[in-house]
Amino acid sequence: MSNTDERDIIDFICQHPSQVVVVMDSLDEAQINEDSLIWQIIRGQCEELAKLNLLVVTRPCEAASLLAKKSIFHRHLEVVGFTKEKIDSYVDAFFVDEPHKACSLRELLKSQPEVRSLMHTPLLATMLCRSFQMDKALPSTQTQLYQTAVLSMLEQSTEKAGHYTPGSILGDLRPP
Repeated sequence: MSNTDERDIIDFICQHPSQVVVVMDSLDEAQINEDSLIWQIIRGQCEELAKLNLLVVTRPCEAASLLAKKSIFHRHLEVVGFTKEKIDSYVDAFFVDEPHKACSLRELLKSQPEVRSLMHTPLLATMLCRSFQMDKALPSTQTQLYQTAVLSMLEQSTEKAGHYTPGSILGDLRPP
């Protein structure tokens, strides 16, 4: 993008702020100076951009501190993840062709709340269901779940490439 294009975009934003949506994803991870234009916009200190539509995405633990600062946010939404019922529905949908596996996993989740706590987002739920589907030992921590998922993906890819030797892939990665 040339400097002219960049300047045209900035001019458009300044002239038509109500027609622009700015999305700041993972704001808590950004290294942004407190005096920057971004923070001036968030605190409502930039008069020209007061009508800008701003969507800020951050981790729940950081949302409270962000909201505590003087800001222009009119709404605060929190994504809370799957409910118990949605977890059960997700398991049933994942194992639609294997209802006995769905039933077994639901029972296991009832008896192991630490494992159930890993089922609150689609990504983690998929990884856990996949581990169960492959008859892998179910992890009880998120770290173990990621280790199991990575190991399974590596085993699958090396098996497809014809380089798989059982037990040879990242032995240190295996969950205890």
